[in-house]
Amino acid sequence: MKTGRSEEGWVQVAVEDTGPGISEENLSRLFTPFFSTKPPGEGTGLGLFICRQIAERMGGRIDVRSRPGEGATFILSLKPAG
Repeated sequence: MKTGRSEEGWVQVAVEDTGPGISEENLSRLFTPFFSTKPPGEGTGLGLFICRQIAERMGGRIDVRSRPGEGATFILSLKPAG
């Protein structure tokens, strides 16, 4: 996990992994409610959707960067208080 500020001054928290990465096809669907790559019964596909909703209600955003075979990085960006 890394923390910092964007060029625009937003506070950022980045969480990255070294997993298999996310296909381009799945990247475009990650934040869609009920989308899951898990087998039936092993997930609802609501986690990332809910995370994005919370971030947006706080005036922020969540972005993801990933390529197959290179892991994934999720970046939460929030406007500083004040």
